Amino acid sequence: MRIQLWNAAAWGICVLVACNGDSATTSATETGTGTGTTSVETTTGTPTTGTPTTTGTTTQPTEGSASGDATSLPTTTVEPTTGTTTTDTTTTGTTGTTEAETTGTTGEPEPVCGDGQVEGAEQCDDGNDDNTDTCVEGCLEASCGDGFVGPGEACDDGNEVDDDACNNDCAPPSCGDGVLQMGEACDDGNAIETDECLSTCAAASCGDGFVHEGVETCDDANADETDACTTLCAAPSCSDGIQSGGESDVDCGGPECPPCELAEGCTEPTDCESGSCDGGQCVVSASCKAIKQAQPNAPDGLYDIDADGAGPQAPFKVWCDMTTDGGGWALAIRFAPSQGIFDFYSPHWTTVSVVNEALNSPTDTTDGKFKAYNVLPGGEIRGCMQHPITKAYGCKSYSLPATTTLLDLFTNTPVGSDIAMKGLYFQEDQADMVNWLTIQGRSLADASIAPNYMAVGINIDDDQSCYDARVRFGLVLNNEVNSSTLNDAAGFGAQSHYTVACDVAPGVDAPWRTPCGFAGGPNIYNTAGHIWIR
Repeated sequence: MRIQLWNAAAWGICVLVACNGDSATTSATETGTGTGTTSVETTTGTPTTGTPTTTGTTTQPTEGSASGDATSLPTTTVEPTTGTTTTDTTTTGTTGTTEAETTGTTGEPEPVCGDGQVEGAEQCDDGNDDNTDTCVEGCLEASCGDGFVGPGEACDDGNEVDDDACNNDCAPPSCGDGVLQMGEACDDGNAIETDECLSTCAAASCGDGFVHEGVETCDDANADETDACTTLCAAPSCSDGIQSGGESDVDCGGPECPPCELAEGCTEPTDCESGSCDGGQCVVSASCKAIKQAQPNAPDGLYDIDADGAGPQAPFKVWCDMTTDGGGWALAIRFAPSQGIFDFYSPHWTTVSVVNEALNSPTDTTDGKFKAYNVLPGGEIRGCMQHPITKAYGCKSYSLPATTTLLDLFTNTPVGSDIAMKGLYFQEDQADMVNWLTIQGRSLADASIAPNYMAVGINIDDDQSCYDARVRFGLVLNNEVNSSTLNDAAGFGAQSHYTVACDVAPGVDAPWRTPCGFAGGPNIYNTAGHIWIR
């Protein structure tokens, strides 16, 4: 409230009211020159709740001032305080105005953070400004996320972003903390190297040296495709799309995979489907034998053959027998079952020629002579003849003294007898020689004589007499003990003795002859047959 006092007596009343009967200490200051100012302070020794504090200013005339000046009414303000009451009075003679204010407060004192006392809503109060201990600004207990790096924390950025420089657990980001951070491909929070994420926080990948369970079968962390683990992290395979293991090219060659095709890589002939490797590359095969060696399960049929490899001769088609007598045989001549053209003195034996080349199947019933006869070298010759009843073919095969073509063999082997050191003779038992008859359904009973001499070979002819028995490839028979006066012949280009008159000129085929079969004197037995080279 504000109270206006009009004279000095009122001043005293104001003082009494302020004291309110309590013991008090009063301090007054007066200034009497010019403008007078009086200050009065009253202090109550015993705290009184609700006791006002009065501040007043009274302006009165003082000595030296003009009398009759207006005097302002004092104003008093009363407010609740606790414990101490102070009254200030200021008197100014010039203005004659007095003011008084009184302030009072009731209830418990407000807690002060930082006074070292835990009060009110404070969680702690350690009385210091250190935000790195257990009690931080605001008298709050230190915690991760408060923005202050407290005990046990490596960082605290006060946010909930878990992929920045400080994780939500107040630790700096690190591989293995389970949080995907910049620079990490993954982070599964474990040290297992066989799952999708390595302990280095790199995604599992082939070549990292760890076998990814369920995905990889091996991982040797190298780029060597020839060892037990490829760069696909799997064992070498013939279908993995890379050259691996012992392969000579992608998924072919080597001991495990199928042979390679033409122009693919090779280190040896068996790497190639063609059976021929030239300069590290599969080329057209040089022979049926080479194909058989490269492909043990190769079927009978037509194959491309290049007899001279990189030479000037072009590749050509050859029928290869891959299944009988070890396989790898090339068809050179086919003999019709009757009325054939390949008699002993036929020029086809010694000249470069082909007959019915397009009809290259061994089952065709016409005569045929093929390029294999002319240009394909080999070390073995085989003659096969058809049985008239079973129609099956029986064969006789022999090794040659040197690798040669059949054209060179029949051209360069002198025609004649063993007596004259001519012809080429194969050594075998008499029982085996007789097989030249049995494979074509014949026997010694079909011979024109009881033989005491038998021989098997190439270009055999009786050059010791004018008898007419001879054979290009097969068996000769004589009732004598040597090749003089031969009587019968079985095989290919076979002829028997015609008459004792010696009326067949040299170089002329005898009337009793067969291109393929048995000439037993006047009894001529024709059959179908083949000559093969390997």
